[in-house]
Amino acid sequence: MLQRKVCFYKPLSLFFCAALSLAPCYGASSTLEQILLEPKEVQLERAIASLSEPIADKEKLALTRFVAEQYFGSGDYQKATRYFLRAEQLSADIEPPVQRADYAKKQGIANYYRGHYLSAVEDYSRALQILEQINEPLLQAHLYNNIGLALMRAERLEQAIDYFGSAKTLYDEYGSEQDKVDITHNIAGAYISADRYDAALEMYATVGDAFTRLGDTAGLAQMQSNLGVIYRNLGQLDAAAEQYQLALANLAKIHDSLSFNNTLMNLANLYFSQGRFDDALATLEEAKAHLEVFDYFPGLITIQEITAKVLYGKGEYERAQEALAQAYALASQDNNNNEPLDTYLIELLLVAAKGDTKQALVLFEKYERERDQAVSKAIASRLNDFHAKYNTTQLQRQVESLQRQQEFERIAAHQRNQFTWLVAGLLLLTLIIGVLLYRRGAERRANTILEEKVRQRTQELEALAQQLSSANEIKSQFLANISHEIRTPLTSIMGQAEAIIHGEVRKGDVAKELQVIYNNSKHLGELINDVLDLSKIEANKLELNIALVSLDSLLGDIKAMFAPSALQQGIDFYIDNQLPANSGAELDYIRVKQVLVNLCSNAIKFTEQGEVTLKVSAQEKTLVFCVEDTGIGIAEDKLEAIFTTFSQGDNSISRRFGGTGLGLSLSQQLAYIMGGQITVTSTLGCGSSFCFRLPCQHIQLTSQQQVQPPPCYASSFSGTVVLAEDHPDNRRLIERLLQNLGVTVYSAENGEQAVELALKHHPDLVLMDIQMPILDGLGALSLLQQCGFSSPIIALTANAMTHEIAHYKQVGFAGHLAKPIDKAQFCAVLERYLSISEQKEGYREVDMSDLCQSFAQTLPAEIALLKAAQQRDDITAVAQIAHRLAGAAKMFADADLAQLLSDIERAAKYQDGEHVSELLNDLAMHDTESGH
Repeated sequence: MLQRKVCFYKPLSLFFCAALSLAPCYGASSTLEQILLEPKEVQLERAIASLSEPIADKEKLALTRFVAEQYFGSGDYQKATRYFLRAEQLSADIEPPVQRADYAKKQGIANYYRGHYLSAVEDYSRALQILEQINEPLLQAHLYNNIGLALMRAERLEQAIDYFGSAKTLYDEYGSEQDKVDITHNIAGAYISADRYDAALEMYATVGDAFTRLGDTAGLAQMQSNLGVIYRNLGQLDAAAEQYQLALANLAKIHDSLSFNNTLMNLANLYFSQGRFDDALATLEEAKAHLEVFDYFPGLITIQEITAKVLYGKGEYERAQEALAQAYALASQDNNNNEPLDTYLIELLLVAAKGDTKQALVLFEKYERERDQAVSKAIASRLNDFHAKYNTTQLQRQVESLQRQQEFERIAAHQRNQFTWLVAGLLLLTLIIGVLLYRRGAERRANTILEEKVRQRTQELEALAQQLSSANEIKSQFLANISHEIRTPLTSIMGQAEAIIHGEVRKGDVAKELQVIYNNSKHLGELINDVLDLSKIEANKLELNIALVSLDSLLGDIKAMFAPSALQQGIDFYIDNQLPANSGAELDYIRVKQVLVNLCSNAIKFTEQGEVTLKVSAQEKTLVFCVEDTGIGIAEDKLEAIFTTFSQGDNSISRRFGGTGLGLSLSQQLAYIMGGQITVTSTLGCGSSFCFRLPCQHIQLTSQQQVQPPPCYASSFSGTVVLAEDHPDNRRLIERLLQNLGVTVYSAENGEQAVELALKHHPDLVLMDIQMPILDGLGALSLLQQCGFSSPIIALTANAMTHEIAHYKQVGFAGHLAKPIDKAQFCAVLERYLSISEQKEGYREVDMSDLCQSFAQTLPAEIALLKAAQQRDDITAVAQIAHRLAGAAKMFADADLAQLLSDIERAAKYQDGEHVSELLNDLAMHDTESGH
């Protein structure tokens, strides 16, 4: 049996916009104003009664429009059409053309809802003719779309596609996103009518999210109903039923009665296909109750057809025959509806079921005849459309050809007249032109010379301005970068120094705080070395110094740098090291520290309360540093911009917290250079998590690797050194350092003196400054080499750039020492070239035996507290106690105990009570085995 596809399209101007609005705007009418003051239930009746009274045309127009819109709102489209027509006639000499077009268009919409689609096309076309006289492209696009919809309902597919194309052209240029989405929705409906379900599904995949984003419930509901039609015709009946139910829910929200009832009919048809006859009849009864109010003949006819079909499926042939009779009766009342072929088929099946084979044969012949006529009519309609287009095109070409020929003749006549007057004018002006030629030629040459000079000067000024602008941008970016990188360690240096000056640091901790100042000072020196390396800046490259480093030492530096500033700000700063104790890795210590400093600095700056935690873990062959905070967080739409140079979340953040927006950009670039990446997750108002993933495998350091050598192994050296340094303060400082180490020093203030002293005393080592008066370091080196001097010569200079250091070694320097002097490197050089006269013991380990014993004595009581918190399901207390014990265990106990307590803390934070219980059992076993 044939299935009828009932799909939906989106009338873009259905709920009018711009000048075509259904919003109450009735103009000046004292009669209407009085009516609007009365109760709503009597307003319509009073307005109709007032129309029969003698009133002015403007008041009559306002009342007529009010009545029409009241009928339209109540669903009485037949009466709405009649009153909109009266309004159109009354407005001819009163209102502008756009308002008359509005009335014609509203008649079209009312007829569309009544199922009188060709009448709707006539109304829309009349409105379109009015709008084409004025410049309203968007309103014309709405009408093109509505004409296409009506033609689709009238099964005139070719014409409908033409009008949709005209609408889409205008929407692409003038329409909003809503307009473009709606026309795509309508074209998808056309594909459904043409059985192109794959294309329709592809188009709906692009507009479904758009309807939701735009809050277009009507469009979303119509799309869902159409998807039900597609899935039903593809045989996916459950999916079709789901889409119909979704559509009904959305249509009920917007009170779209016509679409709601059409969807009910589609759902009833689906129930019939599934054999759910009772559900189908109940659904049809619901749709019929609504449509009888609107007097919508096509829908009522369709309901009777489906009812007859369902009753036939149930075997109730008499009731099915009655339903068919009602369908025929309704079709006879609807002039725009022919008897559908489905009705003949249902009647044929009923007659056959009753055993009347002769009548069944008659009906079958009638069905074939009607079907052939319908096919012939469709073919004829398409042929008529084609011939109309062809004839119109041919006629248009002939008219254009005739117009071109007339235009050519007019131009030729005009040119002949112009030529005659031109010859006369030339004869008259020849003498004048001859007199003026010389003067104009001289002026032109002078102007040309002047213009060329001005042009050249302008180009020179523009080039100079461009160079100055580029130089200024480079300078500004350079200053911003170095300022950002210097401020973080400088803050720690100033804070620690101020605390020492004001006596806020206990005497026993002064050395520790001075070590923090020293470490941050070294960090500043390293940054300055990078800035001065012109080869890195010019080539946009950064050389990495990969070495085996202690991760515990790295994290200790980070904690020393940020713990005081976090405490001063009133927040907690934690380091959650999930790696085994004494872990190391091969990486660039300076660059990794630089990234972590930026991330921790940002976290503390943007956290006003709560905590900042640096978590360190390993995933396969990757180290993961995650900086988590409870700060202000970042909006989702700002996450992509935060890694852009000079960018922050928004201007309010810059005003509130300061900063240039460089830190994250620089950190991300460093991460990329090291083969890693920084990712971020954040919730506005709840905090952020920045994770720095570095492709690097951690290893367990040996005891020799764990212990860092002291600045000097030796307390004194034996030997002689010639020092060449032109600056007297630097020279005295290095002399004192060497003399304190027992070295005999001969000092020179220029290269010439250095050569004389070296050849005179034959020292064990020469420390040669590069930039000196009279004879620089390179010249002195060359002269000594020519004299056969063989002792090592070390370049002593502030030029720490990579390419210069390489050049010094290439010309013959044995090594390089950068200024300011790093004592550890300085002593290492002396140990390499001088004899050690007295060996120091090195750094002594701090005696922590009493602290370890105290921890062991209190550990059982702490474990008891931990178990008690777990028994009363206080997960928060479990996490806090485990965190406290894990930190102490890393200092005073073995690594296994510290790792076990860290695992308990992590499980408690994740609210994993079962895992906490298992880990506490492991802790009890460890406690027993260790003898605590």
